[in-house]
Amino acid sequence: MTRSTTHPIPYMAALLLLCLSPFTLAAGKQAPRVTSTIVQEETIERPLSAIGSLTANQSVDITPQIDGRIVSLELSEGGKVEQGNTLIKLDDREQSAKVTEAKISLKDKKRQLDYMQTLFKRKAVSQDELEAMQAEVDRLTAQLSAEEAILDHYSIEAPFNGTLGFHEVSLGTLINAATVITTLDDLSSMKLTFELPENTLSKINPGSSITASTEAWPNLQFSGVIETINPRIDPVNLTFKVRATLQNSDRKLRPGMLMRINVAGPASTALVVPARSLLFSGNQRFVYVIDDKGVAHQRSVQTGKTLGDQITVVSGLEIGERIVDEGIIKVSDGRKVSLGEDRVVNSDSHKGPESRS
Repeated sequence: MTRSTTHPIPYMAALLLLCLSPFTLAAGKQAPRVTSTIVQEETIERPLSAIGSLTANQSVDITPQIDGRIVSLELSEGGKVEQGNTLIKLDDREQSAKVTEAKISLKDKKRQLDYMQTLFKRKAVSQDELEAMQAEVDRLTAQLSAEEAILDHYSIEAPFNGTLGFHEVSLGTLINAATVITTLDDLSSMKLTFELPENTLSKINPGSSITASTEAWPNLQFSGVIETINPRIDPVNLTFKVRATLQNSDRKLRPGMLMRINVAGPASTALVVPARSLLFSGNQRFVYVIDDKGVAHQRSVQTGKTLGDQITVVSGLEIGERIVDEGIIKVSDGRKVSLGEDRVVNSDSHKGPESRS
């Protein structure tokens, strides 16, 4: 006789599945929780980016105009001087003697001219003789001026307020004319020169604001304005030069520094959404728009510029529509969602380097 055997394991598994299925179905129908963003129109600035170099507001090489021996040296390396301060004095004894001699000769001729004018009034000398003496006085006056000008060359003064560079001379050094002794730079403000592409010429004007940064001070931004725009376009590179001025009261900027520049461009308005709100399928981009009933609908959009963690939308959305922000991977077309706190896109003007295609 055959005895039937009951297998309890399939029976218990079926019973467990029957008990859990209502909870599983309920969980499957639960609306995913997401955050949303209200689409708004915002002002966007598109700065132009460039790289430029700095020069001092005024800069000069301290160079003598004559040969001579240094008898006075007031060159403090890296020190500040004021306009008119004497920096270098050369031995001028010989030239001073020439000036004294010229003064004596002129004084004697003027005395003779005064006496001749008295004689001329008495008709003791002719007009030609008086004019000849006047010409001699004029010649000696000019000669004295020339000798005094040469004497001035023996003393070198600061032409403007500034900061001195290094030097390699000492008292008693014999120097030649045109020898560069040191440098003098006016660092109160700096000239920043850079180039921009020809197609950006209509986007900037004198007075446009700029910001600049340098690796020497990575945490600082320096502000300035465009002073001049070169009227010529480089026919090879199709660029033009721009010069801006940066204030430098704290002397952090130095001539020769390389600067990264952003030039404020014209502002425009556009719809902006968080980059995380977008999904991609091939060349298509889409978002989920939430209707009044809390149902998410997939919608294709056309995007524009990337602005950090946000993207402009050219078409496909309207101002005031609500889209899924965080949690987009849990959403499907036509599915109801559970909304958390709305997040509104920052309404401040977006600033960032202009993208070039």
